[in-house]
Amino acid sequence: MNSTLVAAIDARRLVLSAGDAFRLELALDEGGRHRLVVEDIASARRAVASLESCPGVGVLTATGSLPGAMTVAESLALALRYGQEETEPGDDEHEMEAALRLCGLTPQRIATLGSEQPMKLARAERWTIGLARWLLRPPELLVIDRLFAGLTRREAEELTATEAIYHRRHPFRTALFVDLDSHELPELPECRSVTHLAEAPCPC
Repeated sequence: MNSTLVAAIDARRLVLSAGDAFRLELALDEGGRHRLVVEDIASARRAVASLESCPGVGVLTATGSLPGAMTVAESLALALRYGQEETEPGDDEHEMEAALRLCGLTPQRIATLGSEQPMKLARAERWTIGLARWLLRPPELLVIDRLFAGLTRREAEELTATEAIYHRRHPFRTALFVDLDSHELPELPECRSVTHLAEAPCPC
């Protein structure tokens, strides 16, 4: 699909369109998981870029969306402070540790994690930390970009279970999984809708 994609959010409703055709509509005040299936990597990039251009949309990539030049602690602190009034450093640290614990990291691992560079961590751990970052400051819509690419079934199930923490913490925040079309695409538990980008939207 080569049409230009345009995303807009109005009155807590997302519309993704190509020309005059609506490709995706989501009510953002209902929460839950949704899936957008695309044909190829180029289509995924176009869709994610269009969605990311909307205010209030956050993107979590398969590698966690953590800046490589920062330490884990610096990246999470930046997420906490963005758009916020002055906060006490101790409060930041407490929030960061709480989010990482919620995402399943042990106190021992958390104690050593802050000074590490994200790109030196295993992919699953980077993604978990990236999720913790959005857990602290949930966007209007969280776009999860090609999480399952290259994962085993077990790895996919583990990260999906970790992502469920986000919905338990923020039940009225919506997550949209952008996935490549594949017969091996893992099931997405409690998925409220599936839309194939090259086709008219249809409920799941």
